[in-house]
Amino acid sequence: MSSPPQPRSDFTFPWSVDHDPRNELVEKLEQFYRLCRLRWRFIEAFRRAARPELRRLGHALDQTIFAGALIVVPKALAGWEALRPVLRAQARALLPFIPQATAEDEAIARDPAWEILADFQTLTQDQQDKAARNLALLWDHFEKTFGGLSGFLAEPQTEQSLYLGKLTTASRRMKLARGSEVAFHFVTVELMRLYVEGFMLGRRDRAALALASTVSVLIDRGRMMTPALTHDSTTGSPSAQAA
Repeated sequence: MSSPPQPRSDFTFPWSVDHDPRNELVEKLEQFYRLCRLRWRFIEAFRRAARPELRRLGHALDQTIFAGALIVVPKALAGWEALRPVLRAQARALLPFIPQATAEDEAIARDPAWEILADFQTLTQDQQDKAARNLALLWDHFEKTFGGLSGFLAEPQTEQSLYLGKLTTASRRMKLARGSEVAFHFVTVELMRLYVEGFMLGRRDRAALALASTVSVLIDRGRMMTPALTHDSTTGSPSAQAA
């Protein structure tokens, strides 16, 4: 015969709550977790304490490296400049069949004309079209002001220098846009400056002729895209004057 049901208030667990059997693996995991927390707290406290010292050490290291660079770099460059002619002479003696660049060739390669022509080639087609239109506008203003290259060259030296100075100032200001979507502004002004300066100095070298040819083509191209521009037939095209 079954015993009568016990009242709910008299219900007890079949084991002691205060001595709940624990799984050994769970206990080890909890112990490992506590150790990890203590370790991370220690690391965090050490990091906070060491942060000011690390900052001072980094600043001192930066100053040391910078000071060392100021001493070492000039000496290294001076040493290279002294060693370069010797290496060039040895290379020329060992490899006489390889053409060696002369000082004149190096100077021509560093000519600003090549640099600005390279900048023009990096422009997109739309940017090149804008540069051509702007160059045509600049040339139209130049012709109205001086009557063309012959009129400009007939002006006093002060007037020529004043005009080139304005182009130089504009070029320096627009150089900040180099490599951007509005880089064509800088390219336009610099092409015009070097073009006029080349005629002013009477340059006939390869870089000046390449730039003059490019500018002449761009001016004609810009005029074709800008019908509003008028051109005096008696003045002649820039290409004719350049020839």
